[in-house]
Amino acid sequence: MPEFQFDSVADFFAMSGYAFYVWMAYGFFFAVMFWNLIQPRLARRKLMKLLRARQVREQNAAPPVRE
Repeated sequence: MPEFQFDSVADFFAMSGYAFYVWMAYGFFFAVMFWNLIQPRLARRKLMKLLRARQVREQNAAPPVRE
């Protein structure tokens, strides 16, 4: 069984003085992954709203011409 490299949990979170950089890297990674999951959904919602508005505008624009 592998040994734990740090003396305590506090030492683990301190990362031998590099904690700020390590945890910021993790935070940035998860923020980017979250944005990559959410952004397409937001873009699709905006596009669908635009298309619905265009459809309503076209339907209300002018009645069809009868010959």
